[in-house]
Amino acid sequence: MSVIVFPYPVPAEPRLRRIGRIVAVGALVCVAGAVIAVPLLWSSDEVLRRWIATQSPLGAQPFTLNPGTRFAGALISLIGLAPVLYALLQLSMLFSRFARGDVFVTSNAWRIRRMGLALIVGALISPLVQMLTTLNLTRANQPGQIVVMFGIDQSHVLSVLSGLALIAFATVMGDAVRLWHENSEII
Repeated sequence: MSVIVFPYPVPAEPRLRRIGRIVAVGALVCVAGAVIAVPLLWSSDEVLRRWIATQSPLGAQPFTLNPGTRFAGALISLIGLAPVLYALLQLSMLFSRFARGDVFVTSNAWRIRRMGLALIVGALISPLVQMLTTLNLTRANQPGQIVVMFGIDQSHVLSVLSGLALIAFATVMGDAVRLWHENSEII
């Protein structure tokens, strides 16, 4: 009796191979850029002041920059960035598999699910990171000038919804792969 193993390896078409490589490398470049950007941000007075004035909820509130607040701020930023870095690493691995021609496999569904979960976790911890950052930057202020800000905005809701959509897509893809394997075994 002979046994036929499915799925047959399928060579990736050149366009998929090219897109897969570009996205896989691009995601890794984004990871490296983000990890390098955090210490650069927290070590530069000018960049940090501009970021606080334009991107931070502190705006024109008084804040203190010293080595302690810089170090704590960098750690808080890295904690907030961790789910994004994880999602980007999963994206890189997913598109590496696409470049090799491994498209409809169970591990890809799990990677997509992990990216969705990372988006949700990132959206859920983002307000906490924002609160810790504002508290860190104002903890050395005079009494009465310590600021604690906590807020949820539209981007957090959209990230949670996008994460849920990725989880749903991964579930459908996982079921489709499982059904395809079951049907391919019937001779």
